[in-house]
Amino acid sequence: MRTRAALTPAYLSRILGLSLQARAVLEGSLAGTHRSPFHGYSSEFAQYKGYVPGDDLRHLDWKAYARRDQLGTRQYPDETNTAVHLLLDTSASMDYRDTSRRAGPAAFSKLETARILAASLALLAERRRDTVTLAHGGTTLDGFFPAGSGPHATAAVITRLEQLEAGGPTALEAVFAHEAARVTGQSFVFLFTDLWQDPEPVATGLRRIRRKSRAATVVQIRTRDEDEFLSGGALRVRDMETGETLDVQAAPARAAYAAALREHGHRMAAACSQLNVRLVTIRTDDPLDAALRKVLP
Repeated sequence: MRTRAALTPAYLSRILGLSLQARAVLEGSLAGTHRSPFHGYSSEFAQYKGYVPGDDLRHLDWKAYARRDQLGTRQYPDETNTAVHLLLDTSASMDYRDTSRRAGPAAFSKLETARILAASLALLAERRRDTVTLAHGGTTLDGFFPAGSGPHATAAVITRLEQLEAGGPTALEAVFAHEAARVTGQSFVFLFTDLWQDPEPVATGLRRIRRKSRAATVVQIRTRDEDEFLSGGALRVRDMETGETLDVQAAPARAAYAAALREHGHRMAAACSQLNVRLVTIRTDDPLDAALRKVLP
């Protein structure tokens, strides 16, 4: 029996086009599952809607079919007016990719990883007949695509994702505040960022989004060499957003860097937990179908 290839960046880089890459990731992530990640079910009946292939057969109303000779399903409050909000951090640090020799030339940047995962979620929203909206920015919303549904809206979102470029500084509190103004109560919000900012202002922005949304997920994207620090001796590192440089000795700096990284992670996790926001950390070298399974609620 032939096994499916792992959807690693090296494998996906051979697939041309964001749409095809996202479809491969979505199908790989959902293989063998029957989850409806954007929907819950309540006992309170809301309305009927016409059956389309892919609807949950448990909700077919056979009595209505006998009366009307037309298939229909019961729809519940949790299933109506759901919107999927995709927000991508496009500050300069998101353009970073693992530069170590082991990463190879096919390594994805953090923004490229975010694009594929966001496009996969847009395709899933289309499959579930939910609306999808896209916003992006580093210090404010540099652009957004208004809520839409169906194949045309999905294609427009994916086209916009393909055009995104990273640049400029990070101010997540301001970006999240602008996004919160567009969020409605039945929204699932997915925030793609490397979270390279102090946790307190980030939490302030997340609080605004969480008050307006049904659920919020922060997808923190990092590279392997960010986690493991740098090898070698004397190094000059440059801040991608400010251009400032710092000369360091890698070996003695590694322990202090690891401690600071752990501290930042603990503080960010605590802030998200307090706000009931899911925090999912993935790396750019992860197979993207596995990463999407972690992202889905």
